[in-house]
Amino acid sequence: MTMRYWGPIRALGGGAILALLVALIFPSIRDTVFDESVREEVFLQAIPFFGAFVCVLLLYILLITLVVRRYNGRIPVRTYNPIESLFIIGIIVGVTMLFNPFSFVFYKYAFVVSLFSLLGFILWSHMGARNPRTTAELPKFTIVHHGAGLVIALLVAAFVATNLITANRPQEPYGERQRLWNTFSEERKAEIRAAAESDFNTVEMPFILLYSLFPAAFFYFGVREVAASAISQGSTKKNADAARIGAASPS
Repeated sequence: MTMRYWGPIRALGGGAILALLVALIFPSIRDTVFDESVREEVFLQAIPFFGAFVCVLLLYILLITLVVRRYNGRIPVRTYNPIESLFIIGIIVGVTMLFNPFSFVFYKYAFVVSLFSLLGFILWSHMGARNPRTTAELPKFTIVHHGAGLVIALLVAAFVATNLITANRPQEPYGERQRLWNTFSEERKAEIRAAAESDFNTVEMPFILLYSLFPAAFFYFGVREVAASAISQGSTKKNADAARIGAASPS
């Protein structure tokens, strides 16, 4: 590993480890060193949380640093711009869903969309796209490239949708208190169960299917570009090998 990557890993990663150790060890030190009246101080109670927060923040900064050093100026504009637009759309849609007055389902998923889009946009905005002049020399996308991206995107969408549907499917006591649920008759339970399942199937499940297309879109653009680059590099290598063999063969 070159110093290009080792330097940030050592500095930011080491700081993250120290912050994590503070978050894990300080509660024991606090309970041992300080008496009960002092232990309840807000500052002492907040130190473990602050340590965990600093740890996560440093790891995120480290991720940005490593990604930028690896991919800055290497992603073509034809892929860079659509992904950037997806992050912006995610932020706008997420905030709109977060404050919507119409459906709790939108609010339920809004925070994840907003957080992912915001963190992704911050990371993405630290990178620059490849020079447009060199981008013009790249081969155009073909049906094979679009097909590869579409297949992976569909697999990702199916994976996300399946897991979300499984995790969010209604379960007993269907929003009721457990003690109250136990007092219901079987007929009343069946009625509540049917209403919950119907609401999930008609409202939340279609939204989950649409929601799963958001992360899938990132994979579509990324895989499409990777497929185009791989096929292009393979063709260039074959042409170079053929030219070298032709030059080496006697006339």
